[in-house]
Amino acid sequence: MRKAFDTRRFTIVAAFLGLVLFFALPVSAQNEVVLTIWVGDGEYRMQEYRVVADLFEKQNPGVKVELIAQSGSQAQVMEKILLAIISGAPPDLMWLEGSGVIEFAYQGLLADLTDTLAGLNFVPADTQEMTYDGRIWAVPYHTTSRGLFKNVDYFHEVGMDPNVDPADMEELYQWNLRFIRTNEDGTYTRVGMVPWQTNWHMPGWIWAFGGELLEIDGTTYRPTANAPKNVEAMEWIRSWAQLYNNRTPIAGGATGFQVGNVAMSAESTSVVSRFKDAGIRFTVGRVPHPEGGRNGVWGGGTAVGVPVNAPNMEWALKMARFFGEADVQIARFEGAPHGLPANWDALREVVAYLPVEFAGLIEQLPEARPRTPLWIEYYVNQLIPVTELVVLGDLTPQEALDRVQLVMEARYADVFGR
Repeated sequence: MRKAFDTRRFTIVAAFLGLVLFFALPVSAQNEVVLTIWVGDGEYRMQEYRVVADLFEKQNPGVKVELIAQSGSQAQVMEKILLAIISGAPPDLMWLEGSGVIEFAYQGLLADLTDTLAGLNFVPADTQEMTYDGRIWAVPYHTTSRGLFKNVDYFHEVGMDPNVDPADMEELYQWNLRFIRTNEDGTYTRVGMVPWQTNWHMPGWIWAFGGELLEIDGTTYRPTANAPKNVEAMEWIRSWAQLYNNRTPIAGGATGFQVGNVAMSAESTSVVSRFKDAGIRFTVGRVPHPEGGRNGVWGGGTAVGVPVNAPNMEWALKMARFFGEADVQIARFEGAPHGLPANWDALREVVAYLPVEFAGLIEQLPEARPRTPLWIEYYVNQLIPVTELVVLGDLTPQEALDRVQLVMEARYADVFGR
């Protein structure tokens, strides 16, 4: 059940301050509406929001949109937003890390946008990340998809077709062996892939093996980090680590792919333009899964939310819908193409002129899974460190995931009260 946010303690002070500010303004300013938006995620996100703000101001004379950059990591910005709302000093709208929306909604920090967004069509994974107790609590703003990036030149070098995807996990392993190159001293100069250093990482491998990170029953969330299928996925990671003598053989992931350390990496839509700008020839397909598993692709992006106690609620809701409309998401993508539109209709429009490398990613979006609530804690703070310990041989897969389960059970109980 959603917690109610008590705003009564702010009512008298807010009313008094509102009167003081009103009479302090010049007459011309008294009729102007100023909407304040907090923007996280760096300068590129600020550029996108500026496009939207300019459009909104043009369509709504007398409204000024003030964008305020919030520095820090995604987790740090989310903490700033939380504190601003509970202290009674929130902006009118704010950037949100999409996986944090359910947590904020449960705590009663967000305005319900279900009716505000009625009729708009968003990517499934992002819609799920915004939905709590059957209601939508934020605007899906941008989306991502993931797939297997393959270096065309390296594939041709070993006589392989980069437009073909590995059929299963064993074939992926055999492909990896064909790409390995070493120095005389045994150090690696290139490998096929470093599976624990990708933007797919343990959540994607867990889902590919048929595992789950979370058991959801209505509004009840129970972590399942150490479920049997999850352990199988971690054991698979260990088998690759053992091939590399229980260490990371060479820097992998997006950086490793860009500099030529790896022939393959499971990455997201966010790096396509970066790789193309670097002059890399690549194709994108599907990451394989074992028999009985499924496509482990996951999505997720950022969102726009309205605090439950937004100073200009009526205008904030109007602008929230504006952020989600197809024409607006198309315009902001054309003006600052850093993140794919999360509006389905907008995405269908822009996909026609996207580089061909996006095709293998876009076609997987209907299958993409949403991220779990408490994603930063679960994935970044817990799964990544224990995976590294498994790679080094310091923990068994079962020990590693038991450790994550213990922490996340406490965290979900702390946040969601169960």
